[in-house]
Amino acid sequence: MTSLQDLDAVVCTLVADGSSDRVLLPILEWLLEQHCTADIELQFADHLPAGASTLQERIRLAADYYPCHLLFVHRDAESEDPALRQEQIEAAWAGSGVVAPLVTVIPVRMTEAWLLLDELAIRGAAGNPNGTSALHLPQPGRLEQQRGPKLALFEALRVASGLSPTRLRGFQPEARRHRVTELMRATNQGFGPLRRLSSFARLESQVVQVFAN
Repeated sequence: MTSLQDLDAVVCTLVADGSSDRVLLPILEWLLEQHCTADIELQFADHLPAGASTLQERIRLAADYYPCHLLFVHRDAESEDPALRQEQIEAAWAGSGVVAPLVTVIPVRMTEAWLLLDELAIRGAAGNPNGTSALHLPQPGRLEQQRGPKLALFEALRVASGLSPTRLRGFQPEARRHRVTELMRATNQGFGPLRRLSSFARLESQVVQVFAN
């Protein structure tokens, strides 16, 4: 079997929990660039047929509709043990018959926890990069224990915007979270600070391994 590292271009597909998880794409693109010298094409497996009710079926259909050399499957750990989520994804992939290598993406609790790491990116995404309002973000060491990271991120974006209560009614933090990852990637560090999180370290170790084979 041809090694991924021997390919001139590597096509990757991300199967995620929902459409909002497109925020993972810049993170995965950056991570792939750290460990792969080939050109990267990263696809988001959306608009799958309505019949894809189980994870196993979604993986199978994603591979059919978005053929790839490498498959990323995302599921938030939420209240479950990340090791259990890992087993669930691996079982679904094994049962799908897909031959592309698997890399699991399992943020502790939710994806948004990863975005709470960069205060400057949050302020920029809120449209007020020079704001000084206290955002009360969790310390990096407690980030993966943060309850309700999605709500925490949305509240941080609202506060960071500096908008009055009246103008906040039209502010949509749901749309702004995508800008957070774009701004994180644009810095000199990129997503390097995420390496201090155990969930991201597990993701990166899988990417390293798959390109070493």
